[in-house]
Amino acid sequence: MSFAIAALIVLVLIALIAIPILIRVFGEAAGRNPNRPGGEGSDEPEGDQSRRSDPGGE
Repeated sequence: MSFAIAALIVLVLIALIAIPILIRVFGEAAGRNPNRPGGEGSDEPEGDQSRRSDPGGE
C-alpha cells in the first residue's frame, strides 16, 4: 500500500513539472504558425500572404 502512495506522489510531482513545460512548448509552436493571425508570417503585406496561400491562382 505504501508503494502505491509513493508512486502516486512521484507521478504528481512529475506532472507538476511537465505540464507548465508542455504549455510553454505548445504555446511557442502556435505562435510560430505562419497561417495563424499574429504568427511568424504576420509582418508580410496582405497581398503577399493571399498569393502564397492560393497555389493555383495567379
